[in-house]
Amino acid sequence: MATEDVIAALLTSDLAQEVRSEFNGRLSDGLDVTTATQYVFAAFGEALADAHNGPVVILALAALQLKEYQLHPVVRDAAIDLIQTGEAAAAFPAATSDLRNNRRALLEEFAAELAAASVVET
Repeated sequence: MATEDVIAALLTSDLAQEVRSEFNGRLSDGLDVTTATQYVFAAFGEALADAHNGPVVILALAALQLKEYQLHPVVRDAAIDLIQTGEAAAAFPAATSDLRNNRRALLEEFAAELAAASVVET
């Protein structure tokens, strides 16, 4: 699956769409990716503390930074860790085993893309 397709698949939930809106809104305001990321962390602080919602925020943010070619190491590492520990899959429950397998494959592909991506130092 192409990077754009993976990113689109990760941004389908309502929460992920809210993260996207906040992030892109800040970029549209002329802020850089680092500052837009700080705004996302501030706006979604409660969600980040939640075991179900926190992974969604982190994965969405990693996908958005990857799309902007401004992936920060802390976000990348957090997203990869969530995928490797299974916490990311738990945040995206699927009703059937086929959907769970598809979601797992998508997350593993995303982790590989994140690991291979260049990061910016902040």
